[in-house]
Amino acid sequence: MIQKRVLLFTGDGKGKSTASFGMLARALGHDMHARVIQFVKAQDGVGEMLFFTRFDNVTWDHYGRGFLPMDPKSPMMEAHLRAAKEGFEEALDALASDEYDFVLLDEVCFALSKELIPLEPLVEAIRNAPPKIIVLTGRNAPQGLIDLADTVTEMRMVKHGFEQGLLSQAGVEE
Repeated sequence: MIQKRVLLFTGDGKGKSTASFGMLARALGHDMHARVIQFVKAQDGVGEMLFFTRFDNVTWDHYGRGFLPMDPKSPMMEAHLRAAKEGFEEALDALASDEYDFVLLDEVCFALSKELIPLEPLVEAIRNAPPKIIVLTGRNAPQGLIDLADTVTEMRMVKHGFEQGLLSQAGVEE
């Protein structure tokens, strides 16, 4: 029997999404039904998506348009806001649903920190969710999610290959 668990991976270091995908692999090993909703990210064809969408019991969508404009008043922000709103509605539905044993909201903290989606309805949806594993990722986790989660891990960047000119690579970042 599944009990409700809320796990949060945050911080400026690499590995938040990767840790959550490790948990997804564990869930699938136990034949759980999973819902993955990615905010902000716009990439199709990244390794984790290519792998996990091979499973019939995984539903995966991303609701992002990639890197956000530096200026929050940029006309390009409208597309980001629309995508985030659509993903947010899907997230609320997935959290309320008995269909999923495992719900992963990838980059939800970043979306919250950039005010693409509201915090309070998400907190309420998590509180009211039926028993399931809920995994949240992203930089700048708000205190409301930190307080709500039963397990919080902060990844801290010590060094990153990008700083040395290494580009994104399949099998590492993709």
